[in-house]
Amino acid sequence: MPFEIDKCEGFALRSAHGIEEKMRKVSEKDFGKYIRWARDNTANNVYPCSIAEGIQSGDIYVNDDVETVFFWHYCGFGYISGKPSDEFLNDICLRMISNHNERRLVLITSDDEVTDFFRDKEVLLDSRLEYSYLSHKFIGETDINDFRIERIDEMNLSKIEGRIIPSFSWASPEQFLKEGFGYIALDQGQVCAVSFSAAVSSDEIDIGVETHEDYRGKGLAAVLSDRMCEHILEVGKKPVWAHSSSNLGSMKTALKCGFVQDKINTVIRKNDLYEEE
Repeated sequence: MPFEIDKCEGFALRSAHGIEEKMRKVSEKDFGKYIRWARDNTANNVYPCSIAEGIQSGDIYVNDDVETVFFWHYCGFGYISGKPSDEFLNDICLRMISNHNERRLVLITSDDEVTDFFRDKEVLLDSRLEYSYLSHKFIGETDINDFRIERIDEMNLSKIEGRIIPSFSWASPEQFLKEGFGYIALDQGQVCAVSFSAAVSSDEIDIGVETHEDYRGKGLAAVLSDRMCEHILEVGKKPVWAHSSSNLGSMKTALKCGFVQDKINTVIRKNDLYEEE
């Protein structure tokens, strides 16, 4: 049975898209006021901070008393800081199931009370493994002599195809080239793997990877991601990594590159948007 709108109740306002709201959208010029809230998020810091610090695109919402802050990244990931009321969560629920959103909403949380709120809603619950970087120690052997490694630039960016690529989390090529970076592996001019900065804050960089299905199992993602880690450390930041609990390939790559599992978050999403992250 599809999710019924009347399962999320208690709203006072209605947006142009028909979504009744308790959350108030923050003006972009005031994003900096919420950096502390972003840093205090218990599920993840780099995605909320990337918005609050003005590095990547997204939205910030607060309740009237500014006791709860919701960060909605361009890629669709959402994070709640503070203790949300049921009304606040109802608003997020409606946005998640709405067919009028300009982008998806995938809520990622470490708060058991938030997870419990959504258990009786017809949404999908999954888990997401978050990693910390232990040391710069690449574990594994990969022969990349048959591939050319290039840093992503304005000349090769348009050649990158797939889902987890820079356009997944950056609003424009210009924004990515200014604030982000990454590497690609090429085979006779074809991009066969990519590793890039999926989220960037003043302290951390989250690494996104994708390998073309014809080139999987060759260790290319690990080689490119190890190079990412080197550069992230060179600029004085911390590499971070996360993936769906079912993504064993991403887990193997993370461990090869020196990451260790830090925590497990809950992922909440609309039924018909279920995809691997």
